Amino acid sequence: MKKIVIAFLFAGLVVGSNAQQDYQITHYMFDNLSFNPGYAGMNNNICGTILGRQQWAGFTGSPTTGILNVHAPVELVRGGIGLTYVNDQLGFEKNNIARLNYSYHMGIGAGQLGIGASVGILQKSIEAQWQTPSGNPWNQDPSINGDQMSGVVPDFNLGVFYKTNELYLGISTTHLGGLKMNNLNVENVHHYWITAGYNYDINPDIKLRPSLLIKSDASSTIMDVNVNALFQNKFWGGITWRVGDEIAPMLGYQHSLGDGSSLRIGYAYGYTTSEIGSYSSGSHDIMLNYCFSLAKPPTIEKSKNPRFL
Repeated sequence: MKKIVIAFLFAGLVVGSNAQQDYQITHYMFDNLSFNPGYAGMNNNICGTILGRQQWAGFTGSPTTGILNVHAPVELVRGGIGLTYVNDQLGFEKNNIARLNYSYHMGIGAGQLGIGASVGILQKSIEAQWQTPSGNPWNQDPSINGDQMSGVVPDFNLGVFYKTNELYLGISTTHLGGLKMNNLNVENVHHYWITAGYNYDINPDIKLRPSLLIKSDASSTIMDVNVNALFQNKFWGGITWRVGDEIAPMLGYQHSLGDGSSLRIGYAYGYTTSEIGSYSSGSHDIMLNYCFSLAKPPTIEKSKNPRFL
């Protein structure tokens, strides 16, 4: 119980007394859809991504996050559609988010721009054995409606995403309106996300891929900076620095199939650099991604010559 209390005190110092920061994503470069609907269908394949994160392992009540994204281009709607599901838990608080994403695509310069929106629901539940510092019964506090409480509100999000063969840039906002769950006395805080990345070929065998992710609720800001290198289009390794909180080395492997489909798997271990590192044994992130190519096989033309009939 002491560790849970310390976790919440630390979270309050980081994000502010009225703020509820969204989930952390070390493999954000493989997961743009969960925070930017403009990315839906941008890679021209049917793609599914699963991410799992255990933050501050060994810490009672530590945050755990599971994310599922599926998206694809759809010519009929001149863009792409996608589905996002997030399960996020911290101590006695549980959050479930389900979103339907749409992105309208247009060509700009050497790349493609996606203008996206998503709509869904955000469900939050709290199950706790409440205690007060004074020792008075918790049910005398009018802000607590019970030991098992839950609420559901709509979830609206907007984003734009621009992509070329070498670079990408995304700007998005989530939880528009900051809708409040009155029965929980909780307000879902409006968030802003900025992400960018670049692919640079050092030589035919090595590709350098720096990127960053900035997340803010206008009260506090968290920034991730990553550099990783892809070797022979199969293996990658790199490191993420979450400023003021974590350093996370990562390794991964990708297998490309002959038809353009691909399978990726990655792992990252986060070493906590903040004060909470004294109470945890680090964080673990796992990523699994599969993209099914929609490219049509080349048409083989045949002809007959009457000389050989």
